[in-house]
Amino acid sequence: MLPDRLAPDDFAAAPRTHEGRLALARMPHLAPLLAAAEGEAWLQIASSLDEHGQRVLEGRIEAAVPLTCQRCLGLYRYPVAEAFRVVVVGSEAEGEDLPAEAEPYVSAGPVQPQAVAEEEILLALPAVALHPSGACEAPAHDAGAQRETLSPFAVLRGRVRSDGEDGA
Repeated sequence: MLPDRLAPDDFAAAPRTHEGRLALARMPHLAPLLAAAEGEAWLQIASSLDEHGQRVLEGRIEAAVPLTCQRCLGLYRYPVAEAFRVVVVGSEAEGEDLPAEAEPYVSAGPVQPQAVAEEEILLALPAVALHPSGACEAPAHDAGAQRETLSPFAVLRGRVRSDGEDGA
């Protein structure tokens, strides 16, 4: 069962593991990107203290995120399966003091597992959502043909002579 919050005293030397499912549509930053208000993410998260006494969250997130394919405009379930490890810090300044290999997660108070999961999903999403190559095609359209007939110069087509023609 996932708790709503992990307070600073929930972090102990021995990892405490929680797991559960989260509705994708209830994630405020992710919801506007969804093609359908459906789907769940499975989250497993362990809270502990590292050798320096810093709060650490390690875990794994798995989801099939419903996105709109930008090629065919159809529904595309983008698979997310990511492992993560973040160090909880109270401010961005504290995060800058961490070693380069440590990923900071800024939280001045209790940590919300749903917020951590949402951030990890957002980081895993592609810049442009597309089905795998060959799995879809762009929808058929006649936009080019319509543009030709709607052009204000379409009536002049055929009336203008090229330089080589003299009309006689």
